[in-house]
Amino acid sequence: MTKPVTLSDEAYEALKRVKGRDMSFSQVILKLIEDSNSGHDFNKFAGILKSRTHELEKFKLQIEEDRARNVEKM
Repeated sequence: MTKPVTLSDEAYEALKRVKGRDMSFSQVILKLIEDSNSGHDFNKFAGILKSRTHELEKFKLQIEEDRARNVEKM
Protein backbone atom coordinates (compact mmCIF):
# COMPACT_ATOMS: atom_id res chain seq x y z
CA MET A 1 0.00 0.00 0.00
CA THR A 2 1.25 3.49 -0.73
CA LYS A 3 0.42 6.76 0.99
CA PRO A 4 0.87 10.23 -0.46
CA VAL A 5 3.22 12.42 1.58
CA THR A 6 3.85 16.15 1.23
CA LEU A 7 7.43 17.36 1.56
CA SER A 8 8.98 20.79 1.35
CA ASP A 9 11.29 21.35 -1.61
CA GLU A 10 14.22 21.39 0.81
CA ALA A 11 13.26 18.00 2.32
CA TYR A 12 12.69 16.50 -1.12
CA GLU A 13 16.09 17.66 -2.38
CA ALA A 14 17.82 16.34 0.75
CA LEU A 15 16.18 12.92 0.35
CA LYS A 16 17.00 12.92 -3.34
CA ARG A 17 20.70 13.55 -2.59
CA VAL A 18 20.79 10.67 -0.09
CA LYS A 19 18.78 8.37 -2.34
CA GLY A 20 21.03 8.19 -5.35
CA ARG A 21 19.92 5.87 -8.16
CA ASP A 22 19.83 2.54 -6.36
CA MET A 23 17.21 3.24 -3.69
CA SER A 24 13.59 4.27 -3.55
CA PHE A 25 12.46 7.16 -1.39
CA SER A 26 10.77 4.65 0.92
CA GLN A 27 14.04 2.73 1.34
CA VAL A 28 15.91 5.93 2.13
CA ILE A 29 13.38 7.00 4.75
CA LEU A 30 13.38 3.56 6.40
CA LYS A 31 17.20 3.49 6.44
CA LEU A 32 17.40 6.96 7.98
CA ILE A 33 14.92 5.97 10.67
CA GLU A 34 16.78 2.73 11.38
CA ASP A 35 20.11 4.55 11.59
CA SER A 36 18.75 7.21 13.92
CA ASN A 37 17.24 4.62 16.25
CA SER A 38 20.17 2.24 16.45
CA GLY A 39 23.26 4.39 16.70
CA HIS A 40 22.47 7.02 19.30
CA ASP A 41 20.82 5.27 22.23
CA PHE A 42 23.16 6.30 25.02
CA ASN A 43 20.81 4.91 27.67
CA LYS A 44 22.20 1.45 26.99
CA PHE A 45 25.45 2.63 28.62
CA ALA A 46 23.81 3.86 31.81
CA GLY A 47 25.38 2.16 34.82
CA ILE A 48 27.79 0.09 32.74
CA LEU A 49 30.76 0.93 34.99
CA LYS A 50 28.83 0.61 38.25
CA SER A 51 30.21 -2.83 39.04
CA ARG A 52 33.71 -1.83 37.94
CA THR A 53 34.58 0.79 40.55
CA HIS A 54 38.32 0.20 40.26
CA GLU A 55 38.23 0.79 36.49
CA LEU A 56 36.01 3.84 36.96
CA GLU A 57 38.45 5.37 39.46
CA LYS A 58 41.35 4.78 37.04
CA PHE A 59 39.31 6.41 34.27
CA LYS A 60 38.53 9.45 36.44
CA LEU A 61 42.19 9.80 37.42
CA GLN A 62 43.25 9.66 33.77
CA ILE A 63 40.76 12.39 32.87
CA GLU A 64 42.06 14.60 35.70
CA GLU A 65 45.67 14.07 34.58
CA ASP A 66 44.79 14.85 30.96
CA ARG A 67 42.98 18.01 31.99
CA ALA A 68 45.92 19.15 34.12
CA ARG A 69 48.31 18.59 31.20
CA ASN A 70 46.05 20.56 28.87
CA VAL A 71 45.89 23.47 31.32
CA GLU A 72 49.69 23.49 31.57
CA LYS A 73 49.97 23.76 27.79
CA MET A 74 47.80 26.88 27.68
